[in-house]
Amino acid sequence: MTWKQILGNYYTVSTLTILTISVYGCTVLTQNSQPLRTLSTKSDSGYSVAYSPARSQTNSPVETTLASAGAKSVKIWNPDNGQLLLTLSGQAWAVSFSPDGQILASGSQDGSLNLWDANTGKLIRSLKHSEPVIDIVFSPDGQTLASGLDLGSNIRLWNWRTGEIIRIKDDPNAVKTGFSNFKSRPITFSPDAQTLFARDDSAAVIQSWNVKTGELTGSFDAKSSINTVAISPDGKTLATGIHDNAIKLWNVSDSKLIHTLTSRQGEVKAVAFSPDGKLLASGSQDGSVTLWNTVTGELISTFTAHREQVWSIAFNPNGKTLASGSQDGTIKIWNVFPQ
Repeated sequence: MTWKQILGNYYTVSTLTILTISVYGCTVLTQNSQPLRTLSTKSDSGYSVAYSPARSQTNSPVETTLASAGAKSVKIWNPDNGQLLLTLSGQAWAVSFSPDGQILASGSQDGSLNLWDANTGKLIRSLKHSEPVIDIVFSPDGQTLASGLDLGSNIRLWNWRTGEIIRIKDDPNAVKTGFSNFKSRPITFSPDAQTLFARDDSAAVIQSWNVKTGELTGSFDAKSSINTVAISPDGKTLATGIHDNAIKLWNVSDSKLIHTLTSRQGEVKAVAFSPDGKLLASGSQDGSVTLWNTVTGELISTFTAHREQVWSIAFNPNGKTLASGSQDGTIKIWNVFPQ
């Protein structure tokens, strides 16, 4: 038997090298978990991380930037060399880039949803809430900004350019209270921007809603408190990270459960799909990061990433790197690519 015949899959995660070799049905896994680089936030916790979309402008000095939200400030980094580009004052729980990468939104404990010029750091507008803004996400078409609030409050959908709340059918009081059928975090949009996925009052069910009509289109019962949600780039698979140390993958079209991925690393706090949808990364309460095969549900590798729990995970748009943000005050960049 030749080496090529027994070689199964070979991945590199930073200098995390994963060599999977199948010999007569047996699998051997080797790994060495070291990050490509560590971005120190000086104990300014990495509550949320987000990559900007790839920039096509020839005059842009970097292909993409990385934003992080922390207890003291929002930071924008060059993820290629770890250089801190901008520091935006004020605490933030969550960050999200607009689809064109020109606007960075940050949600804060004081109820502010701030919109920043991602190139200059200038504050453009601040949208006010009566509760802490825990989760924010731009719709993929760039028209809508959704804010998920603490304390079980209703989600708000914003026309971020005008600062006005978007009205939907049969919800006339949404301007004051938020949309009664759209509940709190975690939230995400479908790739076509037509559907919003949000957790219901039970905290164990993700519901899908038609954004324009407010019609309920699907329900995904995880039977455990849901901490995080992500949708695959093709819009066909939904991932929910839950309190009971697991991730559940769902078929969006019929709400059927595809896989249950069991984590031995504790409560799942963050999930993210790779740009090609073939990998799912998850971050856990014990500080570990795990990579999964989304087709088979198989675990590719688990490695120790942080000293404290992982709050957020994001893939670079080029699919080659992964960022993880943690309560330990660090942002770590990992190199992830098939060889």
